[in-house]
Amino acid sequence: MTNITLAPYFHPTTVCFVDDNESFLHSLDLELPADWAYRTFVDPIEALAYLNEKPPRAPLAERCFSVDDTNHSLIHVDLNLIEQEINYSERFRQNSVVIVDYSMPSINGLDFCDKLTDPYIRKIMLTGVADEKVAVQAFNAGLIHRFIPKNHPHALDNIIGFVRELEKEYFNQYRAQLQNTLAINPPGFLVDEAIAVWFHSLLEAERVVEYYFVTEPPGFLLLRGNGSMLRVVILDDAQMAAQRDYAANFNAPLEILEAIANRERLGVFEGDSPAHYFGDETFPWEDNLLTVTTVAGNRMWYVGISSDPPIDIDFDPKVASFDAYLNTR
Repeated sequence: MTNITLAPYFHPTTVCFVDDNESFLHSLDLELPADWAYRTFVDPIEALAYLNEKPPRAPLAERCFSVDDTNHSLIHVDLNLIEQEINYSERFRQNSVVIVDYSMPSINGLDFCDKLTDPYIRKIMLTGVADEKVAVQAFNAGLIHRFIPKNHPHALDNIIGFVRELEKEYFNQYRAQLQNTLAINPPGFLVDEAIAVWFHSLLEAERVVEYYFVTEPPGFLLLRGNGSMLRVVILDDAQMAAQRDYAANFNAPLEILEAIANRERLGVFEGDSPAHYFGDETFPWEDNLLTVTTVAGNRMWYVGISSDPPIDIDFDPKVASFDAYLNTR
């Protein structure tokens, strides 16, 4: 099985190109994928100023938990902030990858990369034939993450492929940060490769461009470019048993209890809960159940998918979707 990883959240970001060759930068408009958000800079000093600007908000992973600066101990974790990120339209302006030419008159590409202050940003350097030895040394030292010879016949294809890889790598850094924070009781499916393989296939099939970890019930909120949503619930055996007990405590019909016990259905009780129904009111159990798909990994996982799920977030796709952001570029 390939080594596929799963970050706790992912969304499109902005890619930066820095090159003193204006004709090369202008050609990108015709050659890069239409669904990319990117910026180009002829002046590397201007690019450095832009990339080193302090963002209006700290990275999401840092906002999810607070730490006591005195003894560096964890104070509070709020994973609910992850799904709320969909309302922050500026999330797409986050810079994940920079592609910089090595040979520029005011500063070379290595010095440029060395002056970047964001430790998470991934760096690709474009090189001439004479620069490749320097690029190999920089790569081995960890100063850059990829390098591409400019005269390579498939240079653009390599750029596109490397950017896609590094954008995922960029978010996986936050996965590691959250995993360390949640070491006592981490969500097991975030580190199960079988779930990662299944999940990435779903993203491709449903043309999903961003997703966010959700806690109750555990899983993900998925968004397409136009802002339409899917909700994925991922449970293990213990959580399925807890759902069956929960339904029994609220006197769910026998067929509902059997469906959950037999791992045929699972519940999504966000917002609308049987605890909110009194007297003669009947909870719509069937409307809150999903058909189960099983994924065998380091344990058996029970997965349900809901289209256009109700959410408690005031989300406006005309303002905060990725398509809306691309239209304002």
